[in-house]
Amino acid sequence: MLTIAIVCGAGIATSALIAEQVRDHLASGGREVHVVQATVMDLLSADFQADLVVSTVDLPDALGIPRVSGMPLLLGTNPQVTYDDIDRLLARIDARPDGTGPAAEGAGR
Repeated sequence: MLTIAIVCGAGIATSALIAEQVRDHLASGGREVHVVQATVMDLLSADFQADLVVSTVDLPDALGIPRVSGMPLLLGTNPQVTYDDIDRLLARIDARPDGTGPAAEGAGR
């Protein structure tokens, strides 16, 4: 199962709000994805794994994980922009020819 990490500064209140919105969006599309709350420090851990990050803070490109801005969800300005970005990136991850999509579920994801 794919994992989406919701990242804010402290990994508590803001990420909880955004995580619920992302879960609702994915469930409404019949998509099963593991959504977790995390901090920037969590992302820097060698043990941390996620397929996609939705963040309200700037993150370094060196993470190597696709990122989506969560600010439209937090501010309520245009949440569909974030949902469209999530859907687009998940479709791209699903189509990976390297075997890291859902078919490789037992491969450390």
